[in-house]
Amino acid sequence: AILPVFQETLEFSDSIVQNLEKNGQSPKVACRSGCNYCCHSQVNIIPIEALLISAFIKTDFTFTEVSALNAELSQIHLLAAGKTLEQLYALKKDLPCLFLKNGKCSIYKMRPSICRSWNSFDSVACKAAYDSVDYRSSVIGSPARNFVFGTTRTLFGQFSEVFSLQSDTLLLPDAMSDCLNNADPMGQWAKGYDVFRYE
Repeated sequence: AILPVFQETLEFSDSIVQNLEKNGQSPKVACRSGCNYCCHSQVNIIPIEALLISAFIKTDFTFTEVSALNAELSQIHLLAAGKTLEQLYALKKDLPCLFLKNGKCSIYKMRPSICRSWNSFDSVACKAAYDSVDYRSSVIGSPARNFVFGTTRTLFGQFSEVFSLQSDTLLLPDAMSDCLNNADPMGQWAKGYDVFRYE
């Protein structure tokens, strides 16, 4: 039952943030549908997030979409192999998020907590950071969002550790490859097997 609980916790975290912003207790962010500068960053997720996304893919993606996803994963691994963070940043236009389709997130309901916490008060600053050649470029974001979603992620990471389940972060494409190449990633992970490869 951990996946539904995690999904509900993410939705609850979303509602907390929305209420804080609606009531003026936290400034509203500039992030809007179609703005995807941050979707060209290297994203680290925890195993439970990968498993939630994997379950969503199995129920909501067509066979053709899953095949395209696997082909895209192969391409990402070829482009990213052996690259430093700085080199990957230089390739950001060629390495958008695996789930960015037509300028929008194709797993928006199940997006990881880091994607929920990344935000900006200024879309112009986002574009400037995206256009920059400095991989350390950053923007000012909402402390409330960072705290709420960071706490959610930490909570489930600690839960996994308590039960001796894989919990360390890994790159989203690597995590998705491991899930999609396993017939029962959730079942294997819940039994304590190593579903995810840390290289």
